[in-house]
Amino acid sequence: MEKPLFTAHNILLDNGEYTKPDAPFSIDAEPWMVSARKIIKLVYPTKTKKNPIRLVDLGCLEGGHSVEFARMGLETLGLEVRDSNFNCCEYVKNNVNLPNLNFVKDNVLNISNYDNFDVSFCCGLLYHLDKPKYFLEELSKKTKKLMIIQTHFSIKENIFTRFNLSELTINEGLKGRWYSEFEPETSEKSQQNMRWSSYENSKSFWIQREYLIGLIYDLGFQTVLEQFDSFAPEITSVLNNEYTDYLRGTFIGIRN
Repeated sequence: MEKPLFTAHNILLDNGEYTKPDAPFSIDAEPWMVSARKIIKLVYPTKTKKNPIRLVDLGCLEGGHSVEFARMGLETLGLEVRDSNFNCCEYVKNNVNLPNLNFVKDNVLNISNYDNFDVSFCCGLLYHLDKPKYFLEELSKKTKKLMIIQTHFSIKENIFTRFNLSELTINEGLKGRWYSEFEPETSEKSQQNMRWSSYENSKSFWIQREYLIGLIYDLGFQTVLEQFDSFAPEITSVLNNEYTDYLRGTFIGIRN
């Protein structure tokens, strides 16, 4: 299989080559990946071959995070719907010896069709959905213990410099702001080539941070955290200067 174009994930393959060698770091050292690895090891300090931990990587893009979870020993399933991204997933699968790694070409909105998972990893996806509450409701039904959500969010104050968000409004009973993904008349072919955008909906809804945290709790995750260590070693600087500009964080739900 000819190597496809990788736009994001720099993955170390078994032959020693990287999928995106011009990237500043490999996917295993990506701050979000490092943070996810920490929280999984905290919630699951031990694992056994008899009862492997099952994880789903939702909207897995080019498969990089999925590979790293599989290398941790987790039974990993990556879901990706866009053809160009899924080609990368298949290429990666063919170039790493990880029997516990699988990819399926499917829309994450079909998560109800799958068996339950111990861990769900939702990175770079939630803010591309126009019905994020519905998606999280369905995902929570399939998540036994740990849900990791790495996402953009909105805030009450209308002080944005990086993103063109709508005025504060209500969607699915939650406060937040709309973000335009592409023009409604954009062709399906053009949408397929927009590898970092939503798959179908022309606008997405960024839930206000407080309401996202509350939603995670209401979905049955009795312990809800926001994980800041991905900003290390500049945590104080980032929270003071960039947090309300970049509007992105990692939210953790744990069932007790």
